[in-house]
Order: sequence, then structure tokens, then C-alpha cells
Amino acid sequence: MLNVKRTMMIMLLSLMIPALACAGEIKTEVIYPKDAIPVVGGQSELALWVEDGRKETVFGRAVDGEYLVSASDVAASLYAHMTSSLKAAGYQVVPFNPDHANGMLVRIQSITYSSEREMFKSKVGVKVALEVKMNSSDVTRTYRAAVEQQFALSPSPEENGSTIGNGLSTAAAAALADLKLAEANPAAE
Repeated sequence: MLNVKRTMMIMLLSLMIPALACAGEIKTEVIYPKDAIPVVGGQSELALWVEDGRKETVFGRAVDGEYLVSASDVAASLYAHMTSSLKAAGYQVVPFNPDHANGMLVRIQSITYSSEREMFKSKVGVKVALEVKMNSSDVTRTYRAAVEQQFALSPSPEENGSTIGNGLSTAAAAALADLKLAEANPAAE
């Protein structure tokens, strides 16, 4: 009888260990807010480029323990979001050229997703850092944003993507707000 129990226990443990050892991945689509980033109107051309400079492509761990990874190119999605906002404000977005006086290079430094579960709710947070350099300046600025949301139980993949999109959009909004300041006062750079 003891032998049967021991064999059953070993068998159960051998089935559980692989499940515990490797947490799965959840592919998450970054979902940006429907509203454009508020940008003061401009009538000039802007050469925009967005690149992903992160060393890790994993955002973080979801409430249930799986790793959140992007289902698509984060830099391309941020570029599209920023471009639509700039066009809505009257800017003409042109292909990036390092010699273009009004060029903006945006590098995604980090996207950090954190989560914690409480009894019947969970709290998730996203911290984003964007490094921005204007061609007309030698100064590189870093824009940081942090957003936090609470959900009943675990957030869905869409809610995770929306939280990440809100963080990216908030940091991009700060960078684009400075764009208008730099355009109005180029000597301040």
C-alpha cells in the first residue's frame, strides 16, 4: 500500500514539475487610446522615426504568471499612433532623414509591466521610458510615464494591451508637447 502511494505521488509530481518550471507566454497586441495625442497645431514637416531599443522583448509577468510579449512590432505601432496624432494636428510627416532639420528620433528604452493580485481584484502597472532626440539639437531627452489600473480578478489580454498602450501614449504625448516648445523657441535647445 505504501509503495502504491509513493508511486502515485512521484507520478503526480513528475507531471506538475514541467508545468511549474516553464511559464507560458501570452501574445498581447498593444492597444492605443482611440483619441489622438493632443498636439498643438503645426504647419511644418516632421521627419519621425521610432525604434525599439529594449534588450528584452518581454513586457513582464501577467497576474496569472505568464510572460506578456508583444504580438506585433511595438515601434511600428507607436510610430503609427504618433503619426496619426501629428497629422491630425496639421503636421506633414515625412520619411526620416538625419539631415532633416525638423527630424525626431524616438527610441523605446523600456516598457515594464508589473502585476499583483489581491483577494478579488488585481492591480497592474506599466512604466515606459522613451528617449527622444531632435535633429536640430544635441540634447537627448528621456520621457517617462507610469500608468496603473485595477481589474476584477485577472485582466484580459485586451485590457493588458490597453494598459501598455496608455503608458506608451502618455510618454509620447509628453515628447510631442515638447516638440511644439522646441519649434517655437529653437534657441532654447
